[in-house]
Amino acid sequence: MKLKRGRFQRLLAALFMLSLLLTAMQQGIVEAAGQGDTVTPSTQSTQVTNVVVNGQPLNAKTKPMLINGKLMVPLKPFAEAVGATYQWDVKKKLVTLKKWAEPVQLKERSRKNEQRLTYEVSGKEVYIPLRDVSVDLGYTLEKTNTQIQVQPPIHGAIKKQIYEGDLVTARDAFIRLRGYSVHPYIEAHFPNTELLSSVYMFPQGEALRYFTVNGDVLSLVEVKDGFPLVTYQGYVGAPFGKEFTMEYDPLELFLKNKAKNQWGAYPKLNKPLVYEFTTGWGDSSTTYYGRITIDHKEELLGTAGDPVTGLPADTKQIMKTFKLPWESRTDAQQALE
Repeated sequence: MKLKRGRFQRLLAALFMLSLLLTAMQQGIVEAAGQGDTVTPSTQSTQVTNVVVNGQPLNAKTKPMLINGKLMVPLKPFAEAVGATYQWDVKKKLVTLKKWAEPVQLKERSRKNEQRLTYEVSGKEVYIPLRDVSVDLGYTLEKTNTQIQVQPPIHGAIKKQIYEGDLVTARDAFIRLRGYSVHPYIEAHFPNTELLSSVYMFPQGEALRYFTVNGDVLSLVEVKDGFPLVTYQGYVGAPFGKEFTMEYDPLELFLKNKAKNQWGAYPKLNKPLVYEFTTGWGDSSTTYYGRITIDHKEELLGTAGDPVTGLPADTKQIMKTFKLPWESRTDAQQALE
């Protein structure tokens, strides 16, 4: 009985080991199949969602591909969709896209090249990383179950605020966006002071374009094709020197000086400008509100924050936000049409 019991135990142990071996082999096959799905480019490309640029599907005969964990799209159709020019220098192994003054450049991927922006060549197609290039050009990306939406910064909720909001809401949303330019920016010079100042001036009744003075540079920013586009720049007076200290007043520079070394077209304005001028440090800053008349005279109409000097005795506190009390929008509906 001991012999039979011993044989039975050995047989049972053998069957148990065989079961474990079969289970391990099955798991190995499943894992191998899963690895194949993530490594083979042809399999990856069939699983990639559609790419939509500015509301239109990316017009490409070749599909996007997943390469080294990045979604890559064909260079030519993407550049055409975002309105950028492109060039592939085979000798220098360099791809250049240009939509704004500063071009986006990508190098061919290699072990020595560790930079973020690289391109890949598959067959006769050049592929570029969708997210990296889109973000560098100023676009935003939103993913759904079936699509990746590539859109300009002014879209969705922000677009609704800028186009449909009241003047206070629209102006505040617009000036928070980063500006872009097809023309190289002129160099701004700043006074020798830690005092922070900013000034924004909107034509009365409008929220889709504004003037701003940064250092000694006057700029005009307008909404164009979903982007805050700088369409004009010029120096207000001579560039700063060391003599400019705490007395720096960008609004005064705008009022007293004619712009020099300009590029772009200065708009013909037949209406006053409503301004917001902030100066100071953090919680101790003061914001002044007022109007600049057609003949370039300033009317201070109110303050907010922590006034340093206060309003003149003959000035009424009638303005506490970026809007005149009697002001209404005149540009939103025209722009939508």
